[in-house]
Amino acid sequence: MVKLRLISELSGHEDRVWQASWDCTGNRLATCSGDKSARIWAPIASERFFKAQQHSKENISDGSSNESMDVDQTSASTWQCLDIIDNAHKRTVRSIAFEPTSSKAVATASFDGTTAIWEKEDDAYECVATLEGHENEAKCVAWSPSGQLLATCGRDKSVWIWESNGEGDFDCISVLMEHTQDVKMVLWHPINDMLVSFSYDDTMRVWKEDDDDWYSAATLTGHKSTVWGGAFSPDGKYLASVSDDRTIRVWTQSNDDGSRASGADKGFYYKPDANFKCIAVVPDTVHSRAIYSVSWAGAPAGAPATDLGYLATGCGDNSLRVLKVTAAAGEDTGVTVELVCEHKDAHGLSDINCVRWNPVHFGWLATCGDDSTVRIWNLDLSQD
Repeated sequence: MVKLRLISELSGHEDRVWQASWDCTGNRLATCSGDKSARIWAPIASERFFKAQQHSKENISDGSSNESMDVDQTSASTWQCLDIIDNAHKRTVRSIAFEPTSSKAVATASFDGTTAIWEKEDDAYECVATLEGHENEAKCVAWSPSGQLLATCGRDKSVWIWESNGEGDFDCISVLMEHTQDVKMVLWHPINDMLVSFSYDDTMRVWKEDDDDWYSAATLTGHKSTVWGGAFSPDGKYLASVSDDRTIRVWTQSNDDGSRASGADKGFYYKPDANFKCIAVVPDTVHSRAIYSVSWAGAPAGAPATDLGYLATGCGDNSLRVLKVTAAAGEDTGVTVELVCEHKDAHGLSDINCVRWNPVHFGWLATCGDDSTVRIWNLDLSQD
């Protein structure tokens, strides 16, 4: 069984930490919290931190017992807080994301209903734009791969798409109202300008653009309760979703017209032309409570073509899990998903709100939870 090593614990937030986001170099981490602030962190040794070999002090645990989790090296000796944005919002900062092409800008979304764009000027981050429009809590913000578009969603059941005109100027180009309940998360395809939203109405919607008009191209059903979020595989071929129903579903685009969901395919902006089918379900026996977050890491260098990488999940049962995804032999789209590592009480007795694999340095994982901390882990495949 593979193992997770707890490398560093980052302390400083004064309330639960909701989300973490790596920058495009994989060398900085942004976090946001119920304390109304955002923080930017980085290893003191920068990129060399991720390449350095960890020695005898490493605490390697498969989570089979509730042994104390001694951190390899304290955050004071390995990580530093580069910036604190403590005037970010009037209420909880629920979501944070680095601009993906250069990571010069950071976007934050808040329960105060606004989304703010921050750029570093001199020695501090300054707000260069405030995006308003959601009637109440904004739940998530996400940049498109090109950095030209920004998506937000909220408790008002809406998804907003914004276009960047440069120099902190943003225009709202679409407001999408097809969901019937809170929208929990928005996620861009890693290559194309295709957006997926995840909702309290138990569905996911796929959004596409046609001549500047955005529309619902597919509705994915199957989860039996709130869909909290999802993650694309790095190549964009697969999509994993997680839910209050304690299951993980893996989807892929299909050429089969019969694979379209039909029961929820309604709405003024619905124009079905994207077909997705569910090709794997991790049953509700693996997680004992709601799954709040999932992240998908690609396969390590030199892995066989059937190795599709690793899912990490954060859950309300306080456990951190890693699952290996493998392409089924002889099938074009079938996959198997196998639990390979479980770390109990990864944030003590607190919920794990977010998990994020590093996009550049394989095997490095950031997690954050209700215990107000951020933890940095390393995946050990030596026994895989």
